[in-house]
Amino acid sequence: MAGALLGLAMGQPALAAEVPVVRAQGETVAVASRGDAADDPAIWRHPTAPERSRILGTDKQRGLEVYDLQGARVQSLPVGKLNNIDLRQDVPLDGRRMDVAVATHRDDGRLAVFEIDAEGGVSLMGLVPTGLEENYGLCLYRHGDELHVFTNAKEGHYLQHRLQIARGEPHLELLRYFRLGSQPEGCVADDARSLLFVGEERVGVWVMQASPEAATCRELVIEASSPLKPDIEGLALYGDQYLIVSSQGNDSFAVLEASPPYALLGVFRIEGDPESGTGSVVETDGIEVSSQGFGERFATGLMVVHSGSNAAQNQNYKYLDWAQVAAALDLPGRE
Repeated sequence: MAGALLGLAMGQPALAAEVPVVRAQGETVAVASRGDAADDPAIWRHPTAPERSRILGTDKQRGLEVYDLQGARVQSLPVGKLNNIDLRQDVPLDGRRMDVAVATHRDDGRLAVFEIDAEGGVSLMGLVPTGLEENYGLCLYRHGDELHVFTNAKEGHYLQHRLQIARGEPHLELLRYFRLGSQPEGCVADDARSLLFVGEERVGVWVMQASPEAATCRELVIEASSPLKPDIEGLALYGDQYLIVSSQGNDSFAVLEASPPYALLGVFRIEGDPESGTGSVVETDGIEVSSQGFGERFATGLMVVHSGSNAAQNQNYKYLDWAQVAAALDLPGRE
């Protein structure tokens, strides 16, 4: 069922014993819930004032939190047990252009659909059933003028739906089904190339065609073995250049080329900033990255990661300046 290995035999560089370390540039306030609560972030970029952008982060026990780039909570939506979240901006839906975020709602297998206004205000449009008993991971895919939702379950089930909105009410149309051999979670779609990267937590990262008309065969990009260590969690794309993978088992992040042969470019870890009091990053689940600028602090891109530990406080999300990641791994500049 799987295709030939893509990146494993392509001369990927061996990593030095000392993994480069990147310092977090900021963090959000802690989520409201205790224990294993924070999980997955999404980045909304303000259309005219990037420094006024927003970070959406899930609280698995309560709902959705919205933060500014200084890490302050600006909105809280107690809509239930949300796990993974993704968003797309300027999508033609319901007869107009809108910014939409979608999150998995683990209470009853539904998706929570949100609209984001021009200033980053978030409102719940509705909850829609997927057909799964319990949703787990999720990512969005822009297919022409359509918005598709990939949703998975712990048993390996994957569903691809078309999201439609009519008179303010969201609806789903099932387009495709496939299944992985074991538990998935993280995924990310390359809209321009119509590719879907999916993480199988104890196996590795696969790539396949995202188009609903395509076959469901897939190819292995990287295994969940050294320098990675299970579980494979969040996946994110820095433009069309880099695929970033959260390696939860050793608190690290791998950066690969986002196109064949998907060469491994390096691995890094994230430390805290003693001066600002920002903590280090461990046991990361969800991640997100943008190659766009967000003001002087994040001029060439912003990365946001979940941290499973936050000193004596509840979990939260950390912010990274992508320029520091690029410098630590000696990555080529942005095209």
